[in-house]
Amino acid sequence: MSLRRRKIRKRAKSFAKLDARRRHKLRIQAKKVRYATDFFGSLFSEKRSDKRRIKFLAALESVQDCLGDLNDIAVHESMIRAAGMRRRPSSRNKAFAAGLLTGREDARADAVTAAAEDALDQFAKTKPLSASAR
Repeated sequence: MSLRRRKIRKRAKSFAKLDARRRHKLRIQAKKVRYATDFFGSLFSEKRSDKRRIKFLAALESVQDCLGDLNDIAVHESMIRAAGMRRRPSSRNKAFAAGLLTGREDARADAVTAAAEDALDQFAKTKPLSASAR
């Protein structure tokens, strides 16, 4: 699990440069660490390790949520592009809807990206779950 944590922290340093596919892979890594922490954390129930685990899981949840939102935005954008590439001409209503969705996703992308960067920073600052903390 510490290897996965290090990979997440390493990718977080260059987060602004990651494309949608790499952000999605980062999200999957965070999900794996979160589920492993959830599963194995229940085996150790000392007060100190519980507090550390709760903070760690909260940070991971925030990372996962933000990266999930960014993935949703990327999927919506690709769906909008695919709908516009059909051979038959789109109706005005479809074009309007595509423009509306594109504008909404563009407006949301900057805020979600900033939230993801903050979440990754918070995750990097959390203390790892070490053998001594369990």
